[in-house]
Amino acid sequence: MTPVPLDLPVKPQEAAALADLVFTHADGKPLTADLRNRLAARAAQLPLSSLTPFYGSLAKDPVHPATYYLAVDGIGGQPLLLRLSDASTPSSGLFPKALLIGRMMLQRGGAGRGREIVVNAVPFASTDHENLATFAQQVDRLFLPRPQGSRPAIAVGNRHPEVSLPAAFDAFAAILKSSGVNMASTVQLSATREMTTGEALAARDGENPTAAGHTRVSIRHLYHAGLWAAIRAGWREGYNAEADHFIVSGNTPGEIDRSVEAAKEAIRHAAGYTKFTTDTSRLFLLEADCRHPQAWSDAAVEERFAALFSAEEQGWLLDEFARPFPAGDRTYQLSRAEIVRLAVKFGQSLKLNEDLYDTIRRHVRSFDFEPSIDEAETLTTPEEMIFYMHWLKARGRPAQLVPPNLGFKKRQAYPESMAALDTYAHHKMWPELPARVEREFAGDPLEELGSRVAELAAVARHFNGTLSIHSGSGKQAAVLERIGKSTGGRVNYKISGELQLQLLDVLAEQPAGSPWRALYERMATRCNQFAAQGAFGAESELAAQYPAKYLGDAARGRVDGNLFLVFWIGNMVGSRDIDSPDGDRRFFKEKLDELPADLVAEVRRRNTQYIVWLTGQLRG
Repeated sequence: MTPVPLDLPVKPQEAAALADLVFTHADGKPLTADLRNRLAARAAQLPLSSLTPFYGSLAKDPVHPATYYLAVDGIGGQPLLLRLSDASTPSSGLFPKALLIGRMMLQRGGAGRGREIVVNAVPFASTDHENLATFAQQVDRLFLPRPQGSRPAIAVGNRHPEVSLPAAFDAFAAILKSSGVNMASTVQLSATREMTTGEALAARDGENPTAAGHTRVSIRHLYHAGLWAAIRAGWREGYNAEADHFIVSGNTPGEIDRSVEAAKEAIRHAAGYTKFTTDTSRLFLLEADCRHPQAWSDAAVEERFAALFSAEEQGWLLDEFARPFPAGDRTYQLSRAEIVRLAVKFGQSLKLNEDLYDTIRRHVRSFDFEPSIDEAETLTTPEEMIFYMHWLKARGRPAQLVPPNLGFKKRQAYPESMAALDTYAHHKMWPELPARVEREFAGDPLEELGSRVAELAAVARHFNGTLSIHSGSGKQAAVLERIGKSTGGRVNYKISGELQLQLLDVLAEQPAGSPWRALYERMATRCNQFAAQGAFGAESELAAQYPAKYLGDAARGRVDGNLFLVFWIGNMVGSRDIDSPDGDRRFFKEKLDELPADLVAEVRRRNTQYIVWLTGQLRG
C-alpha cells in the first residue's frame, strides 16, 4: 500500500478490506439487490471501526465497469462516497476532487488476487448537493424521484430530513416487503410555508415564527436530502419528491401579484421535484357558497358571474358543466345555478392554477399536479370536486391528485361522538355536518366520514385521479381504517407534524436537568413568549389555556396534551435560543442537528414504527 496522509476520514486498511470484498464477490457480475445483500452479510465479519458501509448504495461507474461507488459513514460519522477502482482506470471525471485513501493489492483468493486497486473518497453529506446530484444523475438514476401517478402513498413530511428521511425509507422497505406495495412519497414540505428559497432563509432572523422557512430547510436542500437518504437506503423502487403548498396569499391585487411571483420563484427552485401542490384558496369567493353565513343572493352571484367571465367563457362554462358526470354508483348533474355559484367561488383560483401549472411545465419534464381545495373553509362536496377537476382536465392541466377538505384539523384526532363533533365543528363553516351525521348516520361521525370519503374517492377515480388526504397526522385507527376501506386503498395520505412531535417527545422524556430536556423546555417557553406577543394570530390566546408543556399521548391523537404547543412548537426550530444559559443563541434547528446518535436512533425508531402502523391501518 502506498503512503497516504495520516489525517484521513477512514482507515486505509479498512477501506482496502472493503474493496477486497467488493472486487472478489461483485466484479464482472450484475449488481442486484440479492448480491448487495450477500455482500452485506459477508461484510459483517470484517473488523470495521472507522467506517459504516451502506451496501444498498453500491453502484458501478457507467463508463468504467471496473469501478464501484459505495456510500459510507467515516470517522466521526462523516458521510462519504468511496470510489473503488482498478489502478488502470483513469481518475474520476465525475468527482475530480476526490481524496486519495490509498493504492492497494487485492489479498483474497481467486483470479483477482494481487490486482492493484485505488480507493478515493468524496464528501457525501446531505449538504453536498453537487456530489449527490452527480451520483444520482450520472451513476445510478434509479435513485432519482419519480411521479407517483395512480400509486397509493404515504406522503411523509420531513421537517428534520436528516433524522426522518432514513426512518421513512426504512418504513417503506418494511411495507414493500410485507405487502408488495410501494407506498413511498418521502420528500415533502410546503415550499412557501415550512420551506423557502435559500436566499430568503439566509435573511430570516427568526423573530417571526410564522414566516416562510420556519423549518430552516431550503427547497433545494430538502430535494438533495432526499437523494442522500434514498442512496444510503439503497431505495431504487421509486419515490415521489413533493414540493407541497405553493401558497398564494394577499388582500389586495398588488399583494397577490407579489405572492404569485414568489410562488413562481419557488417553483424554479423546485425544478427537480416530481409533485407540485398549489394552494390558491385565498382567491376563493366563499360568499358564493350557500353555506357561508353571509352568502350572496342568486342575483348577486349572477352579477359576479357576468363581471368575472367574458361572454365566451360564460358560454363555455354553462355548456361544459351541464353534462352528466358518472362517478361510482351515482351520476351528478349540475344545475345552472350550481354551475354559476361554483364558477364564481372557484374561477379565479382555477385560472391561477392554470398559470402555475404552465410555470411548472416549463421547468419540469414530468410531474404530478395537486391543486389544493382542502384549505377552503367549507367541506368539499362531490360537485365541487367535479367542477375543479373537470375544469383543469378540459383545459389541458389535469390533476393527478386532489385534496378535499374533510374537516380534518392538523395533528388532532377526529371526533367519534355527536357531543365531540358539536364542539369540534363549533365556529367552523360546516353547518351541514352535525345535522347530516345525526339525520343520516344515527349520530355516528365516523360512519358519515366514511361515506363522504367514498363519494369523493369515486369522483377522483372518474378523472383518473387519487384522493389526497391532508392534515393526516394524529388521526386514530378507526378513522384510518374507514379511509382505507372507502378509497379501496387508492389514497395519498399526508403526514408531517407528527414525525417532528416524536422528536420533541424524545427530548421532553429525557431526565430533568439534562441538556436536551432543558432545550425542549426553552423551545416551549419561547413559543409561549411569541404567543404573548400575538404572533400566532387568534390562536395565540390558546397558550393561556394549556399551562403544561406535555405534548400528549401520540397513540390517542394527543387530545390529552397541550394543543397549542402541539400545533406551534415545531415553528420554534426557525427561531433563536435566546435564553440559552451558555449564551449560545444559535437557531434551535442548528442545535437539534447535533442530537447524539442514541437520541436520533430512538426518534427514527418511532418514526418508522408510526409510518408502518399508519399504512397497516389504511390497508386494513
